[in-house]
Amino acid sequence: MNLKRTIMGCLLISGSMRSLSAADEPLSVQISAQRIEVSQHGQLVLAYNKESPIVPEGVDPVYHRSGFLHPVVSPSGKVVTATFPRDHLHQHGIFSAWVKTRWNDRQINFWDLAGRTGRVLHKEVTSVFSGDSKAGFEVDLIHRSLVEPETDILSEHWTVTVYPTDGRYRCFDLQTTQTALTDDPLTVEEYHYGGVAVRGPGRWIKPQDADSSEGHATDREPSRFLNDSGSDRILGNHQHSRWVSLTGEIQGEAVSITVLCHPYNFRAPQAARLHPSKPYFCYAPCVDGEFVIDADHPYQASYRYLITDAEPDPAWLNEQWESWCSSQ
Repeated sequence: MNLKRTIMGCLLISGSMRSLSAADEPLSVQISAQRIEVSQHGQLVLAYNKESPIVPEGVDPVYHRSGFLHPVVSPSGKVVTATFPRDHLHQHGIFSAWVKTRWNDRQINFWDLAGRTGRVLHKEVTSVFSGDSKAGFEVDLIHRSLVEPETDILSEHWTVTVYPTDGRYRCFDLQTTQTALTDDPLTVEEYHYGGVAVRGPGRWIKPQDADSSEGHATDREPSRFLNDSGSDRILGNHQHSRWVSLTGEIQGEAVSITVLCHPYNFRAPQAARLHPSKPYFCYAPCVDGEFVIDADHPYQASYRYLITDAEPDPAWLNEQWESWCSSQ
């Protein structure tokens, strides 16, 4: 889809924001210089950051990041993602990065920006679309080595598609394809995390005095995990999961973000890294050993995100997973 052709005739609203659907359509896309927003009936579902949000005062500018989703919002308007969390300043909303990689004699960490060896950043918007049945956008990101001379190692293409719902939940897909930009392969080494991640609000961090002596989550935790095997954040860490839910409380009420892993993904069902105290997790195929991304072997994965103002319902989530996979 040609971007210039797609945005022709758009209505100018809110100053620099442009709407890509008529007012009576359930889904709309708005674009500004800083981000892309997708809404349902005028309520924000998610935003993609083309530029980095302002780095908080006192924080090293190295932590700026572009090319991620935040905020991601529940039907009642609660934000289930975070950016610049004080405990892990490099984690931003829904983002993509590998941790332990090597390329042409370089060790590159695209995840932890403090090391200054690599980063992932937004490159360009390649298309936008909206209508009654779906709305979204396609963007390209760059995985860049920061060691001199700076080198762009991978191009990553995202397709983010939001679907209309009855208002009881939000639903969108993220499809990613990572392609080598050089003749030298990028080796993603075996490691216990790395991939497409979700970062929840800072208020969901597990208290240091929480009782986990038996290795299970407690009622005192402000957030908790559940996967399709019925496992919590301890037992579920590195389990191969069809879906994973992160749940916390906002204004005294439960809100959840669930990620479904498609069976066609590399090494599906992929291992999921569930942090023992932080509200973040990622699907991490590197848990099962190293692999290569080169000209002949792009990395591809597809995930579905379901956001609810409730505790996860395993039966409903299993139905959603079966329905999604059977329709592909």
